[in-house]
Amino acid sequence: MDNNPDGPAVSKRIKISKTQQEMLLIALVTAVILGICGVLIVFFAKYIKFNNKVIDAKNGAISNYEKTIKNVGVCRDTNRDGKFSDEELRKCNPDELDSANMPGTLRYNVMVDMAKNTDLESVARDSQDGCYDEDGEKIDFQKLIDGETNETKQAEYLARLKMCSALRVVPDALPAQANEEALMSSLNQIFIVSNWEPEALSPSGNAVSSSEGLSTIPVSLSVEASTATTMNVLNNIEKSIRTFDLQTATVSWSGQNYLSLHSQGVAYYTENADLVERSETVYASDHAKKKGNKS
Repeated sequence: MDNNPDGPAVSKRIKISKTQQEMLLIALVTAVILGICGVLIVFFAKYIKFNNKVIDAKNGAISNYEKTIKNVGVCRDTNRDGKFSDEELRKCNPDELDSANMPGTLRYNVMVDMAKNTDLESVARDSQDGCYDEDGEKIDFQKLIDGETNETKQAEYLARLKMCSALRVVPDALPAQANEEALMSSLNQIFIVSNWEPEALSPSGNAVSSSEGLSTIPVSLSVEASTATTMNVLNNIEKSIRTFDLQTATVSWSGQNYLSLHSQGVAYYTENADLVERSETVYASDHAKKKGNKS
């Protein structure tokens, strides 16, 4: 028999204390588990959001490639869904495509519209003997290009096409390289048409490249002749298919019919345009983006 009257109460308090300890331990473990779950939820939410950004960036790149292929006219969209499947790309051979069947593309605009546009003619095609076959018929160089797979032959036919079609006006108006000899030849032709012969003709400086692809060659022009001849030279420069931008000029008169002109200007040419691929970095957050741009 227990003679201690406080025995049962102490025993109850001990049991309650153990129960509280167990409850606190369970609550602590539960809080830890909930904390870990919360961290994991945030992590996976950010991970999913980041992957969505990556997928969107990839889809954007694919869309841009498809637009480029479609606009240039490299491949044909056989099912007309506006996209190019892997199967369509595998079967794509630009050398086998007929430019006439690619309306709305850059290829069609150049090879069909421009090549056959009589308004762009700079010289008579009849003066080019190489434009005709043995029977006197005009050679369809576009047809030869479309049916040829050899790159060397294609380049040869393309050069002949430029000489025998309205495409000739393109290199005449805006050359693809800084050819100072060709520039002097163009000026000399203007002088011949104007019935005036300069004492000397030479380049006036080095070509200057531009980041926008349009570059310039300095031109120095001096004309000392009768007023009618000088004005005739200026008028023919204005009519020239190649643009001469006269930026500064000094004009002086000597007598009644003698006009002296000294001017400085530029002629233009364009550099080859290439398709440039760019890389895009996808950041998980704006903070990471700012940090990445600073590094």
